[in-house]
Amino acid sequence: MRPHPTSLAEAVRWAAEGGDALAVTIDEFLDAFYTETDPGRRAAMIREEPPRLGRERDDAYVGAVAEHLARRWGLPVPAWAAADDREVSEPWFVGSMGKSLAPLLLVESPIAFRRRRIFTEAEPLRRARMPLDASVNPFAPA
Repeated sequence: MRPHPTSLAEAVRWAAEGGDALAVTIDEFLDAFYTETDPGRRAAMIREEPPRLGRERDDAYVGAVAEHLARRWGLPVPAWAAADDREVSEPWFVGSMGKSLAPLLLVESPIAFRRRRIFTEAEPLRRARMPLDASVNPFAPA
């Protein structure tokens, strides 16, 4: 069993090399990100710009992931993630229900996703390892 990717860029590289689907490598990266407790190391995990995959949705999603993690965990948003060219040209309603949940997704989507025209649930990067304690998660209820 290989280790989790140590950065978002590494996760995208693994997907680009054809080892796994992007969703799988990002989930593995999120597990590593959520178990890291040092803010400086967390920031480093999203600092390097991942390679472009050449698929509009995937490239926009990767930018949204980095920006959302930075905002959610009080880290600097990497300049590459804030680039205007990491967005989709047509609105994308993520998930199996897609457009049937459009009104809900329009309201719930975090800004990092919404500004790219990606509409998803309120906590799109939820994982079992995601910290819920307020000392690590500034948005957790007190």
